Amino acid sequence: MRGKNIIISMAIVFFLFSLLLKPTVASEENISSYHETISVLRELYKDETTAYKTYSVFAKKAMEEKYDSVARLFSALSESESVHARNFKSILEEIGVTLEEFPEPDIKVKTTKKNLKFSLNTELSEIDTTYPGFIERIKPEGNERALVDITYAWKAEMQHRDLIKGGKSAIWLLFGKIAEDDLGTLLLTLQNS
Repeated sequence: MRGKNIIISMAIVFFLFSLLLKPTVASEENISSYHETISVLRELYKDETTAYKTYSVFAKKAMEEKYDSVARLFSALSESESVHARNFKSILEEIGVTLEEFPEPDIKVKTTKKNLKFSLNTELSEIDTTYPGFIERIKPEGNERALVDITYAWKAEMQHRDLIKGGKSAIWLLFGKIAEDDLGTLLLTLQNS
């Protein structure tokens, strides 16, 4: 009876060990199959993590300057960027890639007006250049989840741009004129500068 228990225990150990080996083999195959996809996802993960942290700091600055609506906008953008980063990290882990730590970003915080202008320019660059280029780079490798998630993030970036640009219009509709102490003044001065 004891010999039978040892054999069963050994079979369980070998079975569990084989489960541990399969992801490694699959990961090695994935890594070699998705070289460009991995490169793009690593870059996007870093960029989205940096954006999340940047928008978070910009939100704090807007609160300090008493621009509550702008602070909420930056907080929403920050949360969205963190979702993108988590999604890209998840795909990398699914492929079998372990992410290395990268240095904390050097975030330049200026006035809320300048932070908005910087954010708009960044979103426009991502929409017009960054995301389309990344999608074209990974298409040949055919990782469907990466293509879907990157396309989704690209569409979200378009919404970010529209939120930043559209704040002025919303305030005009709601209040008939731009309030001196809120998003409207900032967007009006951005438009005129």
